[in-house]
Amino acid sequence: MRLLAVLSALLAPLPLAAAPACAVDPAAVEARIAGLEAAYPLVLSDIGCEAPALPAHVILCDAAEAADPTLWRMARLDDLAWVHAVENATGQQVDQVDPPRDAAFVARRDACRDIACLCDVLVAHTDDSLGGTSPYAR
Repeated sequence: MRLLAVLSALLAPLPLAAAPACAVDPAAVEARIAGLEAAYPLVLSDIGCEAPALPAHVILCDAAEAADPTLWRMARLDDLAWVHAVENATGQQVDQVDPPRDAAFVARRDACRDIACLCDVLVAHTDDSLGGTSPYAR
């Protein structure tokens, strides 16, 4: 019986390596962040990670501390991209410490309960904000 348990353990499928949070190129995300951070160094996330309560905030805050922080960095890119889009659309500089937020996007993002939803929402909003210069644009 013990031999059967050992054999079962040896033949059990090995866990696969953790898949990336989103099917994106992290280097492209980082490159686009670097290009925007020079112009918008004071723009921060509207999500506080001290005590996140919404599932979407918990997922994003966990991603910030994860071995693969791509999801958190995608949110960073989206924050920068939105400010860039607002300035381009209005021709006015925004307050980088307290920039306007896209309420409809925030509602969609905050309604997410899993990583796939957050990936989809972040990619779509960043694409809308940056157009052809988005690292996700298809």
